[in-house]
This record gives sequence, structure tokens and C-alpha cells, in this order.
Amino acid sequence: MKAPLGRLCVIVLGLFGWMSPALAQNQTPTVSPILSGSDLPFGVSIERADFSLPSGLQSYVSAIHQDKWLLLAGRTNGMHDFNDDNNNFPPRKQNTTVYVVDPIRRTVASRSLADPRSGLTQRQIDLLSVTSPQAYQEGATLYMTGGYGVDTATGQFSTKDALTAIYVPGLMHWVEEIVANETAAQYIRHIFDPIFQVTGGYMTRAPRNMTLLIFGQNFEGFYVPSASGIYTRQVRRFRIADDGVTLSFSPTAHVDTFSTPIPPDPNYRRRDLNVVPVVTTTRGLPISSWVALSGVFTLAGGAWTVPVSISPLGVPSMADPSLPGTFKQGMNNYVAPTLGLHSTSGNMYTVVMGGISFGYFTNGVFQTDGELPFINQVTTIRIDPQGRFTQYLMDAEYPVIRSTESNPGNPLLFGAGALFFPSTPLPTFDNGVLQLERLGTAPVVVGHIVGGIQSTVPNTARRSDSSASPHIFKVTLIPR
Repeated sequence: MKAPLGRLCVIVLGLFGWMSPALAQNQTPTVSPILSGSDLPFGVSIERADFSLPSGLQSYVSAIHQDKWLLLAGRTNGMHDFNDDNNNFPPRKQNTTVYVVDPIRRTVASRSLADPRSGLTQRQIDLLSVTSPQAYQEGATLYMTGGYGVDTATGQFSTKDALTAIYVPGLMHWVEEIVANETAAQYIRHIFDPIFQVTGGYMTRAPRNMTLLIFGQNFEGFYVPSASGIYTRQVRRFRIADDGVTLSFSPTAHVDTFSTPIPPDPNYRRRDLNVVPVVTTTRGLPISSWVALSGVFTLAGGAWTVPVSISPLGVPSMADPSLPGTFKQGMNNYVAPTLGLHSTSGNMYTVVMGGISFGYFTNGVFQTDGELPFINQVTTIRIDPQGRFTQYLMDAEYPVIRSTESNPGNPLLFGAGALFFPSTPLPTFDNGVLQLERLGTAPVVVGHIVGGIQSTVPNTARRSDSSASPHIFKVTLIPR
């Protein structure tokens, strides 16, 4: 959900950051230098794939089984409206279709959750068609929490308080094959608790059988410009118990203090952000943790700029924003496709592709826009072995695809609310971060970007300015 802010552009003084009292709505009045991606040991390219979805989809969840992709939930329209009415999130645009994509055969199968043979109640369909839920896959099960959507029975909107477990092979089979007496419902289970009532956050599996539900908000009621959700401002930690039949959870399992939620902190008032897995090395051993990059919104309606590091056990920490050496992210601030790579040199790289951004480059000049425009530009954030962050502008952008409908001829801007599907098999750490040197010295296709919002203008003024993207893009890593 993008908040309406007045348009504001500022020309930056070189690569040493900018400062303007008018931009104090952001977490910090400056951003760190955006350096040249030519200094990195790799480049990337983004090309349009030769297959696509039958219709657009954004802000959804996914799983992978036997090299096929499962897609569900999300929305089938573009950026929501900012009108002072009850139709900024039209219920008919909630995605009730389940897709199974075979990227090898370049085929897409689909089936509606509203199919009478799904076995699902209307309440379940509402739970499975929400916007911006959180999800992660553990083996053959996709766990999904929250999301924002309608209650068809009442017409009211809310953030759902459900934890849903989906048996991925089974639901894929239901989509691809018509079998007598097989239902979607037999592969889907739910439990309910306020701890799951989050949208726009991030969820992942952590050590000690913990699940981390990182940041996000609980938005109740119709989305209008004057309303705001209740941000969790915390990392919620709990354990899921699932034997394939009975689903339960425990926020305080045993006497382990690590399973209790982190207390709320105003610095973690963030949603619609990129939380990415990272790898660091301690005594030669790889250690997996996470970094929450940027996100929105500060109390003053701006973007967050200082990342939050999240330990393997889910404890967040943030560098002091007032220190001159603290990294302040300037681009790709909103949820977008990401790619993680770790080098034997100890450097960790996260590539963020397009989306919504505070900063952008025009003719080699860095500019900023307080309305957070859509961009096609790509940056890489590096964390060096000493834990220092730097950000680099890559040569790559999304390919030029021109609008044929609203604002015809304008290049479409991609990435917001899209997901990245990694290629398999590739050498990775357990958290999915690629092992850079083991990829070899030749260009390699590392994955695909699917769906998201496609906008015809950087800043939308009407509903028709953007739509959900059906496009699929191939991402190639180019070692240097």
C-alpha cells in the first residue's frame, strides 16, 4: 500500500548524498552514496521470457515443487486508489485463481478456488485471496499468515488472523488434474490467533524450529487515505507444530525465552519491505541471518533508510541513524524481487530489482522524489566482512515494454510486488543465498521474476495508470 505524498524532486550534489529540510519525512535527511556497479565482481541482465501468465498478478505467495511454481493469493489489478471511499481495494480484484507454472515446458495451468469442486467455504476462499500475506515453504508445505482482504459475508475488510498450511504437491495436482472426489480443501488447513494478524511483513523459518514474523501491520477496515494500520514494530516468534494432520503453534514453547516476541520498537514501524537472507562467516563457518532493508512508512510519511539486522534467533538491531558512518539506503525501498550472493571473499551481495524507490538516476544524475516513484533500475547492496554496507547502481534495468493501454507508448515500470523464483539446481547455502564463485565464469540464468505491478508512469494519479503484470523475466548473472 503506497501512501499519497506530495511530489518532490531534488537534484543531488554528486555521489556524496543530499540534504534538504523539506525531506525530513524520511528516517534520515541524507542517503549514502550510490556507487557504480562496475566495481562489483558480477553484473546482471533482465530479459523478457518467452512465456507469461495468462493474466496479471501481484503481492501474492508462492511455493516450488519439482521445478514447478505454485502461485496463489494477491491481486489482479495494479496500485490501489487513494479515493475517500470504500472501493480502493475492489474485492473482485482479489486473486481467487491458483496457478501452476512449469518454466521448463513454459506452460501455465490454473484453477479457481471458487470452483464448486474445490470443497472450500467462502471464508476459506477469502483467506486464500488476500493481499500481501506472509509465507515460507518448509519441505512440501507452504505456511501462510495474515494478509489484507474482504470478508464476503459482511463486506468488511480486515487483516486476517489465520495461519494456513498448504500441502503443495496436493494443491498442484488439484490444479493440473481433474480427479473425481479430489478437492483443494483436503490439502489446506487453518488455525487462528491474533499473532498471525499481519500484512506487508515477512515470515521465515529460523533455527530451533522457530518461525519469525518480521514487522508489517494490522490494517482494519476499508483502506482510505486518512486511515493507518497498527504496525507490529516487532519480530514475532513462535513454533509451528504440524504432523500433517493437526496444525498448532506455541508462542512460548518450553521455557525457552527465545520463543517470545521481541518488544515493539518505533524504529521497526515498517511494512512492504525487503527482508533478505544473508550469510556471514564466523571462524570459517557460514552463519545465516536476515537484514530488513528500508520499507515504509515513518510517522511523518517517509521511507526508512537504515537497515535492521536480524540475528539467527530473530533479535533485531539497527545502527545509530545519527552517526555519519551509518548506511542509509537510497534506492529500491519497497518490496521487490531480490537475489542474494555470497563470495568467498566474505562479501554478501543483495540485488534488488526495480519496484518503488526514493532515489533514481536520470541521465547519470541522482534525483529523489518524496512520493516514492516506480522505477526499472536495479541496485546491489554489499555487506563487507566487517559488516559495512554500500549500495551500487547496476547497468541492468527491466527491458523496455511499452504500454498499449493507459498512457500508450510509455515504458512500463516493473518490480513492485513481484517475486523472484530461483533456478535449480544451483550452488546455494541452506537459506537460498547463492555461492558466487561456484557459479563459474560464464553467464548463468539464476532465476525468473514473475508478476508484480506494471506502472505506466513513475507516480500514479488514477487507477488506470497501473495494472498487475503478467510478464515473466529471465535474470542472468554475468561474472566478471
